[in-house]
Amino acid sequence: MSELLYILSTTGVTLVFLGFFIVLELLLPSGFPVKSRKQIKNVAFVLFGVAALKYHLSIGDDVIVDVRGAAIAIANIFGGYWVGLATTVVEAGYRWGVGGAALADLVGIAGDFLFSGVLVHLSRTKNAPNEVGLRTILLAGIAVGISESTSLLLINPFSEGLPAFEKIGMTLFLAQFISTTLFGGLLKLQDERFQALVESDRKTQALNEILKQSIGALSSAMVHRDPSTAGHEKRVADLAAAVGNELGFDPERLEGLYLAALVHDVGQIEIPAEILTRSRLFSAEEFELVKAHCESGYDILRDIKFPWPIAETVRQHHENIDGSGYPRGLKDGQILLEAKIIHACDSLEAMLSHRPFRRAYGVDYAMQQIQACSGSHYDPEVVNACVRLFRDKGYAFPLPGKQV
Repeated sequence: MSELLYILSTTGVTLVFLGFFIVLELLLPSGFPVKSRKQIKNVAFVLFGVAALKYHLSIGDDVIVDVRGAAIAIANIFGGYWVGLATTVVEAGYRWGVGGAALADLVGIAGDFLFSGVLVHLSRTKNAPNEVGLRTILLAGIAVGISESTSLLLINPFSEGLPAFEKIGMTLFLAQFISTTLFGGLLKLQDERFQALVESDRKTQALNEILKQSIGALSSAMVHRDPSTAGHEKRVADLAAAVGNELGFDPERLEGLYLAALVHDVGQIEIPAEILTRSRLFSAEEFELVKAHCESGYDILRDIKFPWPIAETVRQHHENIDGSGYPRGLKDGQILLEAKIIHACDSLEAMLSHRPFRRAYGVDYAMQQIQACSGSHYDPEVVNACVRLFRDKGYAFPLPGKQV
């Protein structure tokens, strides 16, 4: 019964150690460098070796057994041979420092490193030398199990070693084998999960980059439709991002706001170019055509799976908080904050830029106009942020070719 209890106990200890590695993985932030993450885990492997010796279990009155072999095998498999060697040296030093290591101890520790290291090396394929397979873990478990159990034969005198081997050799073998395969198998699953998350994040970033480039292309296309407003979208986007930052947007939300501002007028691609480029104010009929660009922009963008509500933001960017805007007459609580920001920034950029039918207004006049409409057309919080940027922080639109 004591042998079975030992195997169950070492399995429990192994799971506790594994829990430590899982917690360690969770504590590291998602953006933590992969190389630094590996270095931290390598140190943890070495500490695992010491902990495996310190928190040992006993069979009978005078035989101490532990999972030191599993610790060395795991270090060899997941950390590499140098980490395995470091774990071996630290384990040997610890056993020596605690009370003097017997020959059986030193041979067992050295054998764990050599046997598991050789089998790990031989079991790995040439095409994927760094890939950890189940066969590698099983062979390493067998190696340290044999090394630990046979080291009992070196107990001095031999007359005591042989009975110890006959009594607990198989138990010790099974304990090291089970601990290695259990720890290694679960750690392999954890690493595969992490790698899957890294790969998923890489693909997501690549997709987002494609989406950004697509948005940039749509924004650039508007310049050819209406050269008189060249750079309008980028200036609005820069100011919108500055306002969002002023209002405490996190980086991801700021990015969505910036991209939505870049294409807020994409619906104008359906408006005849001769209307957009006329050097006079729009007639009532022409203005009705222009107002349709919000819905047109929404129709163009709605089927693109952005991680931000870009299509709806474009649709709402001419809504007034008192319900007098277009296209749907939404009121304050129904309008996205991103759309409120773009609405105010769009108006400011228009007032501060030259148009074919008028010259640009000054900053003071633009601030007076936007403040006069605060609470009716524009969100007061957004207006206050715009005023702070221009009057208190000296905001200026970026030079051509530059962006946030």
